[in-house]
Amino acid sequence: MKFIQLVCAVLFCLAIVSANHIKDATIELKQIGSWMENNHVVTQYSATIINHKNQDLKSINIATDSTFCLNDSTSFWNIERLSNGDLVLPVGQPTIAAQSSYTFYFILKGSTQPYLHVISVVY
Repeated sequence: MKFIQLVCAVLFCLAIVSANHIKDATIELKQIGSWMENNHVVTQYSATIINHKNQDLKSINIATDSTFCLNDSTSFWNIERLSNGDLVLPVGQPTIAAQSSYTFYFILKGSTQPYLHVISVVY
């Protein structure tokens, strides 16, 4: 029984460390503007990745969902989109310096704010 409690305690500690690690990098979304295009509303956003740590952020993986409905295949810049829909830093921006930020932009169909979630960070 004590062994199970020990394993649970270790797993709990790992979960807390992992959660705090992800909080070391956050995303702030800002709606820049909306307009009508081909009888549909489109909305432009900026997304700023903030590195809260005193270390350079070497990579970040950001999950998206169905709310991230791009206006077209070229409606994002300063970020790369993987085939599974996740977002990663572009080749020209290999790191985000300690205590710094990096901003990317996109245009979506509709006016619903997208869900972007940091799923992994490497320092």
